[in-house]
This record gives sequence, structure tokens and C-alpha cells, in this order.
Amino acid sequence: MDAMTAGLSGAVAGAGALLAEVGEARVKWVEVFRDRLVVHPERMSEGADIAADLGVMACTDYPATRPGFTVWSGRWRGLDLFVYAELRGASRAVRAWPA
Repeated sequence: MDAMTAGLSGAVAGAGALLAEVGEARVKWVEVFRDRLVVHPERMSEGADIAADLGVMACTDYPATRPGFTVWSGRWRGLDLFVYAELRGASRAVRAWPA
């Protein structure tokens, strides 16, 4: 059963499985949608490790916000998965305009 046919109950079950897999203490909250989960870690510094534990390897950096952050994204058990994390070290702050 794919995410679209599983509906909200399937996504809720997926959230439960995710918490069991990564450890409930590492997750502050999970946003549950019919076709996706959005994970907010208890500590942003653990976000990249949580994403790696779930096999999610693609990321997008958002350095222009304060504080900056990275979102790891991919597919996990038929659901789109997004994991928030602290901004990766290779990224730099964006200069405000005008300087």
C-alpha cells in the first residue's frame, strides 16, 4: 500500500514506526500529513544523524534565516520524509542587503 492509498492512518502508523526506530527521546515533534512526515529533533544537532539513521541523504541548506538550518529529505517506507537539522558547517551566513 503506498502513502496516497494508506491515507492519514497509514502516515500515523509511519510516525509510530519512525519513533520506534530512532528513539522517541530524540524527537521533539512530528508533523503528520497523508503523504509525508516532518521530523523536528529534540536537539537540532542530532537532525543529520536522525536523517542518516533513516537513510535520508538529500539536503537543502537555509543559511539566510536566523538561525540557519538544513532540511534533509527523501523517501522512507513509502512516505516523503523531511528532517530538520542545524545548518551544516560548509554553509556560510548570507550577507544582508544592503551591507
